[in-house]
Amino acid sequence: MDRKRYVVMGAGQVGLQLAESLSKGGHNVTVIERNPETGQRIDEELDVQVIIGNGAEVQILESARVEGCDLFMAVSSGEEANLAASLLAKRLGALRTAVRVETAAHEATHRKIYEEVFDVDVLLSTQFLTSTRVLNHIRGHNTMAVEYFAGGKVELRKISLDDSSLLTEKPLRDVSLPEGSLVVAFYRGEELIIPSGDDRAEPGDEALILGETEVISDFERMVSNRKDKRQRIFIAGGGPVTELVALSLKRMASVKIIEKERERARELAATFPRHEVLLGDTTDLPLLKAERLDRADYFIALTGHDETNLMACLLAQELGVPNVMALLHRSETSDLWRRLGLVHVFSPRALANQRIHEYIENGYSANIVSLRRGTAQVMERWLYKASPAAGVTLAEMTPPRGMRVGVVVRGKKVFVPRGKDRLEVGDRVILFVHESELGTVQLLFPGRPDRAGD
Repeated sequence: MDRKRYVVMGAGQVGLQLAESLSKGGHNVTVIERNPETGQRIDEELDVQVIIGNGAEVQILESARVEGCDLFMAVSSGEEANLAASLLAKRLGALRTAVRVETAAHEATHRKIYEEVFDVDVLLSTQFLTSTRVLNHIRGHNTMAVEYFAGGKVELRKISLDDSSLLTEKPLRDVSLPEGSLVVAFYRGEELIIPSGDDRAEPGDEALILGETEVISDFERMVSNRKDKRQRIFIAGGGPVTELVALSLKRMASVKIIEKERERARELAATFPRHEVLLGDTTDLPLLKAERLDRADYFIALTGHDETNLMACLLAQELGVPNVMALLHRSETSDLWRRLGLVHVFSPRALANQRIHEYIENGYSANIVSLRRGTAQVMERWLYKASPAAGVTLAEMTPPRGMRVGVVVRGKKVFVPRGKDRLEVGDRVILFVHESELGTVQLLFPGRPDRAGD
């Protein structure tokens, strides 16, 4: 086994789980922790080296030997300290860094700035990871799989096709696709097909469709047998995650939000005039009955209190809601409830842990989805001045059949490029790539020259 060297800053739930799993995997792990008591406990329980101190200080990072480490993970509860530590670790010679932040705007809107200023390889927002998990749960009953890119502006969906689908009735070039959407592949048994305009799907195939979030649901309804039922969704709590979920659901569902703080309820009502915002306690059974919670398709509890979320979900189950989901901040509690199987639960910290493991297992490739055991991949790339693809149209680039430029994100604009569209410096592109063309991606869309692993 190839033994790696990792440094974890912060021994909270995320850091502790990372340190434990990586050390059990036979790797060399160092943990930086400010609290001496916590550090001593970890030193006694895990086969890791523990450094007591502030990970945002140079001497502590030097003591942890960040120089040459395969990955420095700043996952403490302080995002400012995490960002500062990441930059220092890179300057001291860490090969790669992963940074945990809270706010979704960091990842969705300002990720490029953070990556460049703080030299971050992987920026993880627990708010964004959480909202993505909720949306996947809601949409999973209609779609086989959903992945999100460009801060949630772009979606990749895998759908099942039958003999009534337009994609099985005629060649792809004769299907009038909605603006901002693209068919990137067909799965036929174990075979992956990257289609040309002459190809058509067969009944039983699975199709990968890529497109802007605003149009992809219409595209899916157009080419699949998905029922166009408008979901009825109750959300408990009016925090940032609720706001992200409500924004994504504004066209596909009837949403009611229950919030106990009057001023916050007013803000949400002004932000989402199409949704109904209720002022009240999410565990108030008479209120839930009065609002006909029994007719809801989903109940999602997203308050800041685990006990409230669990109680609200149990009440929703008692009233007959078929799908309930609880956000639990304490991952050890979520494991217990998951084993009991009474409520569908998830933890933001566990999601961050999972995403870092995926980054490591995918060979340190950030923002990537591996398909069919690596047969194809979906990835994001920025265009820099040194990128050969910058300044040319797709027609001039003539990408090989095994590589599709699926979506371009240019500032606030998101679009599916056609042959005449020219790529520009600063664009973020979503690529669908067969394993045989990974070298072509590196040639046309190289990363920053000074970044490890690019």
